[in-house]
Amino acid sequence: MGEHFLDVKEALPRVGGNETLYRKLLGTFMEDERETAVQVEGALRNDDRDTAWKLVHNLKGAAANLGAKPLASAAFELEMAIRAGADTAALLGRFSRTLTDTLVAMATYRSA
Repeated sequence: MGEHFLDVKEALPRVGGNETLYRKLLGTFMEDERETAVQVEGALRNDDRDTAWKLVHNLKGAAANLGAKPLASAAFELEMAIRAGADTAALLGRFSRTLTDTLVAMATYRSA
């Protein structure tokens, strides 16, 4: 399951193959982004699309750099819907589920 959400082989070269640094970056991402889906939901509920967009956009870039391609993809789709003023309910649900699964994959990798 974890390999689907986290492509370590693709991400490691971005940190010069330094697995210790990569694990540290995963930990930072996990700490910084664990509440992002809740924050985005709150921003959208308050009609603060700019804040919601920024949160999703920032997470998208970090996720892509860490090899979390499904999360980056879900974030991209949500980001585009927010920017377009479209209904975000289904995409927010997908984003939230993918974030949770990715955080689990990251924690599993870090503890291996």
